[in-house]
Amino acid sequence: MKVNTTDFLKHRKESRPCFVFDLRGMDDFEKEHLMGAHNLPFEYLESNLHRLPFNGELLFYDGGEGLAEQAAKILDDNGFTEIFFTAEGYEKVSQTLRENPDFELRMSCTGNDSLEVKMEVIQNLLDLEINPMVASHGGHFSLVGIEGNKVLVELSGGCQGCGMADMTLYEGVETRMREVFPDLEALVDTTDHSQGENPYHQP
Repeated sequence: MKVNTTDFLKHRKESRPCFVFDLRGMDDFEKEHLMGAHNLPFEYLESNLHRLPFNGELLFYDGGEGLAEQAAKILDDNGFTEIFFTAEGYEKVSQTLRENPDFELRMSCTGNDSLEVKMEVIQNLLDLEINPMVASHGGHFSLVGIEGNKVLVELSGGCQGCGMADMTLYEGVETRMREVFPDLEALVDTTDHSQGENPYHQP
């Protein structure tokens, strides 16, 4: 579905889960991009369809050259349903965000913040960065809760019972989580890995 930049930013902030993809080239992406967006240059889209999550909203933007609309058609032809794109380009999206700072995502917190703020920050991290990363392995991270400065998560899909789960969790996810939540005391895995039916990597 084609939306204007305001509605695009509303979807990005309010819809969960949602995944944002920047269709511009790597050089443009590295100069500036939306917080939480993943770089997926248009020329690599079709070869990476199998890595895109099928659950949740997929949001696309480009540099204003019409690639987002082409991407939406390709995804629609391949069975994706929750697709939203803006044809107005990154510069317009960025301008709209500057004019409406309330649309920006909260991506940092401290131990002194309220539980609500901590939950929002960690959920944004999982939705926008972690889950798109593990989706290619059929995995998913869910936020179970936050107790003080301890974050409790549950792994499912390809991550449940995976022999590489600890490495992913504590060397990858925890490291990134401490960047947005420096007062993190512990990342706790509440998953029953013995019940994993389709682990990505057998222990």
